[in-house]
Amino acid sequence: MRFSEIFDVERTNEEDWFDPDLSIDTPLFIDPVMLLQSGQYWKDAHAELVNHFSFCYPLVAKSTSPRSNSAVIAQKLLTFPEPSEFCLGYTVAGTAGSGSGRGFARTLTDAIAIAIDAGLEKPEHIEELGILSERFGADRISDATCNVLKHRFIDYTQRVCLRHDIPLQNHKVRNSRVDLSVQRWVSERVLLPTNPVDGSPVILVPQRFLNELPTLNAEDWFDSNLNADLRAELNIEIGQRVSKSDLVQIARRNPDRVRRWIESQACRGDLDGYDFSGDPLGVAHFDGPPVDFATANPIKVGRRPPMNQDELSDLVSHILTKFKLFIEQQRGWELLWNEDGTEKREGAVQLAFLGMARHYLAQHSVEVDREVELGRGPVDFKLSCGTGVKLLIEVKKVHNGKFWNGLEAQLPSYLVSDEASEGWFVAIRYRDSTSSEKRVGELPQRVKALNKGATRYRFLTIDARPKTSASKL
Repeated sequence: MRFSEIFDVERTNEEDWFDPDLSIDTPLFIDPVMLLQSGQYWKDAHAELVNHFSFCYPLVAKSTSPRSNSAVIAQKLLTFPEPSEFCLGYTVAGTAGSGSGRGFARTLTDAIAIAIDAGLEKPEHIEELGILSERFGADRISDATCNVLKHRFIDYTQRVCLRHDIPLQNHKVRNSRVDLSVQRWVSERVLLPTNPVDGSPVILVPQRFLNELPTLNAEDWFDSNLNADLRAELNIEIGQRVSKSDLVQIARRNPDRVRRWIESQACRGDLDGYDFSGDPLGVAHFDGPPVDFATANPIKVGRRPPMNQDELSDLVSHILTKFKLFIEQQRGWELLWNEDGTEKREGAVQLAFLGMARHYLAQHSVEVDREVELGRGPVDFKLSCGTGVKLLIEVKKVHNGKFWNGLEAQLPSYLVSDEASEGWFVAIRYRDSTSSEKRVGELPQRVKALNKGATRYRFLTIDARPKTSASKL
């Protein structure tokens, strides 16, 4: 479901655009400071982004109340809807997240007021607000960047498509540009490629602009040499976890240090975006080796599509067995570990399973949704065939501190919320520890204890510990 696959584009080393998955958002963000690492066009784009906020600062400064004319204008210009066309960020389903609505715009105007009171009367980088405000994080910064610079990314996408003869269609795009002369956002119809999943437009971005977190962030600011004395006063060591609220309070008391640190970092010439080679989040290769394995190892079971719960359950059992084989015996575990020997986040194994499962499930006309919001939080996977035949899957690392809570509290609550009758609990083991061994041993009985009513619970354990090469045995 990559853009290149759908439009049959063979990417070369000369291509610099990120190849998004068009059915789920990739949890990466546009890092504004990376714009400064490119040519003049993108450096001008960064200046345009800062200018947008610079325009809003005086409006906030002269606001006498939230309902004053200047405050209303500022809030409109600081409302950044989630730009689903980019297929980036965190979302509960598909590629349409919550974005930065009006409520957040009021929070952002408050952050600007704080910056002004602290003596930062105009922005040099919008990431300053992410250090001075709890809620202006990577997703919000990226949303702001995508909205303000959307017209540039539209032009960039059109040039990519022209190069590869990718068909364009007329789409109505929200916030396609902003007109500060009349102080409003402009939505207009533009030519863009169409996402076949939902018929929405697609906008591409240069891959080098993407990052896991903003380069200019509160944690790195606090850990910098500039703040050694502050850490000593608070008896805090470098790297020690400090809550975002505490970091914000410290930053607000030291705005001059925030500005000085940001200026020193932004002018560096060695800044890098996301490490696509090492891929610590598992977002780059989840639809590569897992899909290759699934293609070479077809599943022939039951009817297509499954007509009842037992048939869907049997299909999922076969898919999970294939996934277990891939991880344990076909070096799939390598996708779950970093090159330095540290384990990747839980999301990496979820994506690896999604890559394989989508291949099998599509052949059986079964839909799979990842991180579906079910009232008390998002379940990892929901599989459905029609409205009545469905099941949920929760994936947890065995050493996760919420391992048993995931089985005995989260999964049952998700099943109740979705009115589903079957849930799978997939335990991924990464460590040799005694506690991991004990949890794996207790799992069958703990699952059995849940199977006392109409709801059916099933489980599978997968050993993701690195394996010794057969040549070295």
